[in-house]
Amino acid sequence: MLKLPVVLAFATLPIVGFQVGTGGAETLDYLKNRGSMGYALMNYEPAQTSCATADVRTPVDDLNQIRKIFHPAVTDLANALGVSRQAIYDWQAGKPIAAENASRLSDLARAADIFALEGLTSTAQLLRRPISSGKNFYTIVRDGGSAESAARSLIEIVRRETQQHQKLAARLAGRPLPSRDAYEDIGIPVFEEDV
Repeated sequence: MLKLPVVLAFATLPIVGFQVGTGGAETLDYLKNRGSMGYALMNYEPAQTSCATADVRTPVDDLNQIRKIFHPAVTDLANALGVSRQAIYDWQAGKPIAAENASRLSDLARAADIFALEGLTSTAQLLRRPISSGKNFYTIVRDGGSAESAARSLIEIVRRETQQHQKLAARLAGRPLPSRDAYEDIGIPVFEEDV
């Protein structure tokens, strides 16, 4: 009678139990070696969980991410969060942050992550562009709106404009550019010297 191994699961780390009479060392090292010999019994690596500690950021980490991606002026960031400039400097130095401000920093950091995933380089002009009802990124955040939603809207605007520029460039491709001489006298006042 053939005796097969019985596989048991415990939390996220799989455990393998063998019935009596299988022979061989039933250790994790044995299973690793067995896999490299071409007859792996199972995947012995524990699965990575979606809530890894690397994904958890402190408010200081959030602030660093915001400054790294958005490059905001301290005044703009302070105004958006409704705090003083000194508060921003204090937070960077590791001083305590109120839960409400930590939550808003987290929202801004997630918006910065969205920008980073899109490969956008933020400039002061980009974040000050009107997004909705004449409000820019900073005013939306200041008024209690979602920084993530504002970032997605701004990215969509930039994406549409990029597509429009590409279409225009394609339409104008192959057309000869005017010579530099054609614009040489534009803006130069003409004086009559004979008078």
